Amino acid sequence: MTKRKTMRFLSMLVSLIMVFSLSSVFCITTAYAEIDGDWRYTVSNGKAVITGYAGSETTLTVPAKVGTYQVSAVTGIANAALQARITSITFSAGINEIGPSLCKGYSALQSVTLPDTITTIGGNAFSNCPKLTGIKLPSSLTTIGASAFQSCASLYTVTITGNVTEIPTSMFADCTKLGNVTLPNALQTIGANAFMNCTSLGAINMPSTVTTIGDSAFYNCSSLKGAMVLPAELKTIGEFAFAGCTGITSFTIPNKIKEIKTEAFKGCSSMTSCYIGKNLNKVGELIFSECDKLERVVFGGSYTNIKSAFESGSDAVVYYPSTYKAEWDNYKGGVAKKVYAATTAVSISGNDTIAAGDKLTLKIAVTPNTSALGKIYYISSSNSAVATVDQDGVVTGKAGGITKVTVTTINGVSKTVTVKVTPKKVTGVVASAATTSSINVKWNEAENATGYIVYRSTNKSSGYKKIATTLTNTYTDKGLTKGSTYYYKVRAYVKSGSTTLQSASSAYDGAKVTSPAPATVSAKKSKSKVAQITWGKSIGAEGYEIAMASSKNGTYKVIKTITSGSTTSFKKSGLTAGKTYYFKVRSYTTVNGKKVYSDYTRIVSCKV
Repeated sequence: MTKRKTMRFLSMLVSLIMVFSLSSVFCITTAYAEIDGDWRYTVSNGKAVITGYAGSETTLTVPAKVGTYQVSAVTGIANAALQARITSITFSAGINEIGPSLCKGYSALQSVTLPDTITTIGGNAFSNCPKLTGIKLPSSLTTIGASAFQSCASLYTVTITGNVTEIPTSMFADCTKLGNVTLPNALQTIGANAFMNCTSLGAINMPSTVTTIGDSAFYNCSSLKGAMVLPAELKTIGEFAFAGCTGITSFTIPNKIKEIKTEAFKGCSSMTSCYIGKNLNKVGELIFSECDKLERVVFGGSYTNIKSAFESGSDAVVYYPSTYKAEWDNYKGGVAKKVYAATTAVSISGNDTIAAGDKLTLKIAVTPNTSALGKIYYISSSNSAVATVDQDGVVTGKAGGITKVTVTTINGVSKTVTVKVTPKKVTGVVASAATTSSINVKWNEAENATGYIVYRSTNKSSGYKKIATTLTNTYTDKGLTKGSTYYYKVRAYVKSGSTTLQSASSAYDGAKVTSPAPATVSAKKSKSKVAQITWGKSIGAEGYEIAMASSKNGTYKVIKTITSGSTTSFKKSGLTAGKTYYFKVRSYTTVNGKKVYSDYTRIVSCKV
């Protein structure tokens, strides 16, 4: 080996040693490709990222684990040929991220199920999926990329919950059948083009937390109808934000608004009134262009340069409060102006307590009476998860808790009342024997409940007394008298600060204290004309009864009484070959020499 070759070899060797040494010292982590069945993935920092699917199934469940690794993200699924055939995708619990353009253009995709572990959906993730009809975005979600559902032509319903603060650019643009959208309570920004050309969108309930409505956000949402009251925290309305919303009859723009950009309401051809809060200080050109039915624009504050807001020849009249007359004297625009008596007081009356799911109506009045101008106030709820309120003062209870309902006039006078919402009535109360001295009580969980109060009586109609408070939807009542019957009702409660709000009592259910019904039961053919029935041992049982019928809904007759609590099977012989029989089992114990029975088990069948 020549000297030059020897030096080159030594140099390469030293370089390799340095690389391995650095990897060891600094723990450099590398990603590498793997395959688990039909799933391709890479591994980085101990987590798997699914990058593709090599199978042929058209109904997919994306696994939570591949190999020995937890899946954290999915960045690829199908090749071009399979993309046109996949109809359903379920992402398993544990997956956190859906990558950009993951299902873009999946032309057969009809349903997507997302777990409560998803935190991120990438841009264009489900765009241009023409058969996708609806989706519920989980409460764990915090970030959504631009155009995530753009051009999903069959999408008609979307529910967004949790901590999402932004509807990004073009998220639902061109979803022409989208008619029902639920927005998250923490929402702050509705991005540019977010709902552009959603021509079936009939209503949108924006939470009071929204501060920005971007350019063309609701452009050409021609099915939005009636009075549009914008969120109480709104500060900016973008260019063309509501242009082409031909069904909206009025806008109420709250006091925190500072800027309305160019042609924001262009082509709102049904709009007759617009109410603008006191802090507006910047108005773009022609914000009311092509608003042919506009009759009045009522301002709540000092004069702002609005000379370019109207088209030449507009018949609209500008109204301004008497407290700012000196400033408004400067307005020499092309439309008429009139002064009105500024509001000095607001009053609210009516019931302040409501059950979740019910409604109440608040009575609202302003002084002096300005009803001739329409509603120069807007109403907001501080916690729309607890209750919402519309412009007619109708409060709808959503879940147990406390919210503050505030009425604010466009010139800044306000009044607030506290509304208490009790939880929904508990449903599904079921009492059943647990042992010969205890009863299990269970019920359906109530939304937003802090906990539950359990009541008991020995009379189903009266005499219920509180026996327990629990944070779960089950309770075991112990120390009871064997053979006696007890009845139970449950109330849900919510703690809000120092206030406890209780629901109405549930319907009752009762149970007798005895051995419980066997937890398991089965029937199988033992041999020709013989069926073997087997059941689980019941705590405290002194025996069992087996009942049989020739049809599931037929008349059941007791065919055997077992006098031992430890015997858990019975063979019924003498049956007709080839016929199906139906069986159920109950346990019993004795009180003062009298048998006390449990409920029957579920019905099982056997063909002999």
